[in-house]
Amino acid sequence: MNVRLHYTPALPAFVNFIKVRPMISQIRCGLNRRTCSKILATACIMLLSGSATLAEVGQPVAIRYWPENCVSIETMWNFHIALGVGAQSRPLLPRVADVEFVDDFWEATDSDKLVLDRKPNEAKAALLPSTENATPSPNAVLFSKVTLVSASTGKSISVNVIQVDGLTIVDAHKHRVDELTATLKAMKELPESMKAIDAFLIDDVSADAVAYEALQKLLKAQTMILRKEVKFDAIAGVPVASIAHNTFAISKLKAPAKTSWVKLGEEAWTMEPKLAELFKQKEFACESSRTVFAELTVNQMNFQPGNGTHTPRWNAEHMMGRELLFFSQIYHAANPAIQVMDLNPKQMPAEYRAAHPDWTGLEESLQMERVEAFTRRFAFLFEGMDLEKTAKGSSFWTPRRLLRQMDMHYSEHTGNVVKKKALSEWPKD
Repeated sequence: MNVRLHYTPALPAFVNFIKVRPMISQIRCGLNRRTCSKILATACIMLLSGSATLAEVGQPVAIRYWPENCVSIETMWNFHIALGVGAQSRPLLPRVADVEFVDDFWEATDSDKLVLDRKPNEAKAALLPSTENATPSPNAVLFSKVTLVSASTGKSISVNVIQVDGLTIVDAHKHRVDELTATLKAMKELPESMKAIDAFLIDDVSADAVAYEALQKLLKAQTMILRKEVKFDAIAGVPVASIAHNTFAISKLKAPAKTSWVKLGEEAWTMEPKLAELFKQKEFACESSRTVFAELTVNQMNFQPGNGTHTPRWNAEHMMGRELLFFSQIYHAANPAIQVMDLNPKQMPAEYRAAHPDWTGLEESLQMERVEAFTRRFAFLFEGMDLEKTAKGSSFWTPRRLLRQMDMHYSEHTGNVVKKKALSEWPKD
């Protein structure tokens, strides 16, 4: 078995493989459990923020289904978790997962509660027992192994509970609908962590609509997310929304009035060639910009030129903020689960106050990368849009003009920072 924690960053300075305390790169069955429990992840991304951190209650989370009953979860902090990942599904993931759950994941730990976290300017993320991270950051992902015990038979089954950005997501862990229903019926009450479920994920496609309805009455989940192979299109008269691609956006700010049912595909949405090329150009410009910022110190990021122009930090915040605002406006109009996010700094130098004056240039570059990841993660919402017509939710941007503008915007403001580095007053450290 492999329990992996790794991250594939755009910046080559980072390692992209798991580290397990003290010096183990992969965990396999048979290793000492105490050794296995203390897992250090790789350099993960920290997310955006304005005056407040972006990863918090209400931020959109992507739930994605893949073949082999694999599911992945991507957060605004750009944490990427894969559950039930296998040899066939792993290569299909958008990038290497920060945490990979396999069947006996919990057997390799000493704890049934884990926290994946990384704070600004820290070199690495850490997956640790909750007892070793008593004050997780707002971006943290909490994992719990919750055991359900039948009061009548004494038999038990376990599910995975993932909590992030105010959401509670429960993974049924490959259990059948009838098995879950029978166990829950024989329990006195639900565990505390399952009393307010936002999304319940289940792989069973053999049960009928009546069985699913019985399970939902016990769970009272806001959204039940099913596999595309289920053989019904409605439950108790409620239509099951069918999504051809494999990504579902969910947030705490947009909860359905009653239980919603979703049937999710297992193939990632594919951009049409013209849109794909526009995204490619924008992302290349952003990557080039991040390379410039990544090497700057805190002092250099806060450098105020004597000519009255902006600090390098303002340029990073401004570029990130513009992309985030303009794309989230369009995405929100297409799917209210994605809120409009405006982290733009004040325009004039005299009015500007840095959102995070203590962040290194590397952290600001990762913040830009997190916005890029958000933009691509939910790009399926561009489906059906005319590239030449003003997008719904936007005041004036067509998709083509917006993507081209972002391309030029990154180049323009990065060029301004390069010029600052040539000034005689530029700080050396």
